[in-house]
Amino acid sequence: MPGLGATALVLFSGCASLPTPVSLQAGAGQELSYSQGMGCVQGGADTSDGFLLTSLCAQPKDRSRSVLIVRVSNRTGRPVTIHEGAITAQSSTGPLEVLAHTALMREEKTRQTWAAIGAGIAAAGNSMAASTAGYSSYQGTAYTSATAYGPGGYARANATTTYSGTAYDGAAAAAAQQRANAENARLFERLEAEKQMGEQAIEGALRTHTIQPGESHAAFVEMELPRQRKGGPQPVEVLLRVHGTETRFVMSVGP
Repeated sequence: MPGLGATALVLFSGCASLPTPVSLQAGAGQELSYSQGMGCVQGGADTSDGFLLTSLCAQPKDRSRSVLIVRVSNRTGRPVTIHEGAITAQSSTGPLEVLAHTALMREEKTRQTWAAIGAGIAAAGNSMAASTAGYSSYQGTAYTSATAYGPGGYARANATTTYSGTAYDGAAAAAAQQRANAENARLFERLEAEKQMGEQAIEGALRTHTIQPGESHAAFVEMELPRQRKGGPQPVEVLLRVHGTETRFVMSVGP
């Protein structure tokens, strides 16, 4: 799908474990094809004034989600609007959550909030460590002894003195503060870069969009996968509703 390659790469990267496999199956009047290893099913629906050409591609994201990419080509004589909630999914155990732009952005904002909290704690730790740099403490014990002689004899005295204190090295303190400032700057630069990357990855997610006659539109959603059970793959039905039409796609989830 043109325009979604970079988004897909961002979404599929960083998975810590093997993703749950998913595959599409062509139904009546549909055709299954592959694009760089990703399965896609093409179908369509008749309308009162033309035809809607639709396709759905599926690729696993991680163990609990799959990414679905939908494409709608408007072959009618009037504008067609695809809504953010146009895609729903159902397994044998019930409905599956489908996350389009609004839900994915909400997740991203939550991630950004927790990342900012973590960065703030780390920056505070760096600053606190720098504020105590340059200071050093010392302590010790001094022993003295004295003897005095006189006509009647002599006298002897011993004394023990304990001392302590704090020394300050201004140059060391300044260097430590500079290092903390530089580390905190890098920390917040990384935070901002991750924020921009996260929001950019969601830019191609499905939201309400009007497709003019003769034009096409592609977008993606993320679908929660059903719990894996023994006995083989589970069937999932994906339903696409556009302009009063319904197109059903069948998926197989699991090894």
